[in-house]
Amino acid sequence: MTSALRQRRAQVATAVGLVVGGLAFYLTLFDFRLDPTRTAVSLGYASNFFDLQAQAFLDGRVDVPRGSLGIEGFVIDDRTYMYFPPFPALLRVPVLLLTKAFTGRLSLVSMGLAWVVLAVMTVLLLWLVHRCLRGTRPVTVLEAVAAAVFLAAATGGTVLTFDAALPWVYHEVYLWAVALVVGSLYWIVRTVLEPTRTHVLWLGGFALASALTRTTGGWAVCIVVLGIGAWLALGRYGPERRPAWRIVALAGAVPLAVAVAYNQLKFDHPYLFPLQDQVWTSVNEHRRDALAANGGTITGPQFFLTSLVNYFRPDGVRFVDYFPWVTLPGEPARAYGGAYLDQFYRTGSVTAFMPLLLLLTLASFPVLLRRTESIERRALRPAVLAGLLVTGGVMAYGYVAYRYTSEFVPVLVMAGAVGLWGLTGLLERLPRVVRATALTATAVLACFGIAANMLTGVATAATTHRGEDLREFVATQATVSGGPGSALSRRVTQSDDLPARGATDELHVLGDCDALYLNTGDAYEPWVVVEARPQVVEVRVGERLRHGRVLLFTVHGTVDRHVYLETQDDNYARVVITTKDGNYAGGWFAVYRDSTFRVGIGVATDLGFAEVTSTPGGFVGYVPYIEWDASWDARPGSISPSFYGTRTFEKLGVTMSRQQGLPLDLCHRLLADARS
Repeated sequence: MTSALRQRRAQVATAVGLVVGGLAFYLTLFDFRLDPTRTAVSLGYASNFFDLQAQAFLDGRVDVPRGSLGIEGFVIDDRTYMYFPPFPALLRVPVLLLTKAFTGRLSLVSMGLAWVVLAVMTVLLLWLVHRCLRGTRPVTVLEAVAAAVFLAAATGGTVLTFDAALPWVYHEVYLWAVALVVGSLYWIVRTVLEPTRTHVLWLGGFALASALTRTTGGWAVCIVVLGIGAWLALGRYGPERRPAWRIVALAGAVPLAVAVAYNQLKFDHPYLFPLQDQVWTSVNEHRRDALAANGGTITGPQFFLTSLVNYFRPDGVRFVDYFPWVTLPGEPARAYGGAYLDQFYRTGSVTAFMPLLLLLTLASFPVLLRRTESIERRALRPAVLAGLLVTGGVMAYGYVAYRYTSEFVPVLVMAGAVGLWGLTGLLERLPRVVRATALTATAVLACFGIAANMLTGVATAATTHRGEDLREFVATQATVSGGPGSALSRRVTQSDDLPARGATDELHVLGDCDALYLNTGDAYEPWVVVEARPQVVEVRVGERLRHGRVLLFTVHGTVDRHVYLETQDDNYARVVITTKDGNYAGGWFAVYRDSTFRVGIGVATDLGFAEVTSTPGGFVGYVPYIEWDASWDARPGSISPSFYGTRTFEKLGVTMSRQQGLPLDLCHRLLADARS
């Protein structure tokens, strides 16, 4: 068999795998539409953090403007710092030097670029492992098919596809962290095999970028590289490689020193950040309780059992008979072994959402643990060890969320590649029907991982962004899996008041379709508004206006806000919002005898605010509608008309009547299906 055919098979397998994985990732990243500047939430919160850091660097500072990070900021000596390392911010510096037009809207592009790095390094790693285990023998059809399936799963069937659904700092940093660690693992293997200056420089570069992206990944890589340097110095990889130990050790020591120096500069600690100085700690009692219960930190071995159960439980997925059919477990994660968690969300498991890569990782153990003198096989062990060490941070962390399973992806890719070639070598000695069955099973598992992460990502993107995105998601549910007697219709409930809790995915109708809510299943924000009907007051002017003020609406929340109509004797009126922080008034507008005008208040569901307007007069202002209570649980407010039962408005020379806002067609449709 010619080398050209061998290369062609590998190329075709690589292309097919990356096309499938790339389609899954990018469709989720763009949320099935072309908007390269979209953010996780409408206001752009947490999508601008790295932009703020990049601008601070350009201004010659490490700290960012106070208050710009919200609850995520660390305030030390009256300066605000971001706890994320700076690599994604450094990537933005050239852009900010050219233009600031895209400030706060670069996360999606950055995440897309990170996937390219991940894809390239995964391909290189996969075929390098093949060379280590199978030598230079031609690639068989079985191996080519297996490689395509593996690449599709590794680039499109992991939690990173779920991460892609939310372009903000929390997920962007994981895309880069995983891509850079996988690249580091590739260069670890290359360096052990051939410790040339070029290979060591590439290894040091990836180690530095990893250390400046996420501490756990960077430290794991650097520690293993230092260990490789020591192993070389002892001659354990052969005397011919021993002279390279110094530069290999520097490739681990220099990135580690840079990361330590940067964290020391901000937080006066080699790797930790002072949680007691975070804004979130100052406002959240549960965080303070968690710190007190865990000795001033939320890391430690007491969380290992909790992480092990939640991140590897076989039932860490939920199947439903309505769109999106596959989703996260219906209940938030639980603590085990007496652990006191900081925060905990509905959390999918590695076992359930990345089954193929996990099985291949388990299959790698016999290959890795087998005694051998082959340098090619031995070169794989430190790379797998580095990937395994990356997971140490999340396994000892008192915060449980599905995105944290991203920490497992590097070891799943590295060890999974080892397991893949180990199994294909075994399968080639078995009957054809066994080979076909095994390949079919791997393809099914890969497809499931892709579909599960895509569908879960789509649902998460909608419930996080809110507004029209959430309404379209629920409308899709109604179209695809709704109708009288359907499973979705059985999730619809109705009452005059919103319950404190409810069932996950429950659609609750308030009143006669005054509002439609979706239950998230999470503890901190159980209800999100899908749509709410605007409230409108029509004001009719009599002979003339008189000077005065009348209360129109009260917006109930953690504190009440009020909307007033103010009038003057010269036939001018305006709308005023009063809050504990001050008053906000719209512009004065002229009114005429026997004329009418309207004042409305509607919920901007994507912003979490109620918008007050008048016609004429226009926009008046926003009033907080979704607020955090004393326990820092998000609660939707309520709006009540306040002029009923009073005659105050007659003193102004007007009459008032409540008008119906635009009906909620989706809500009425769902309610009709539920009643049928």
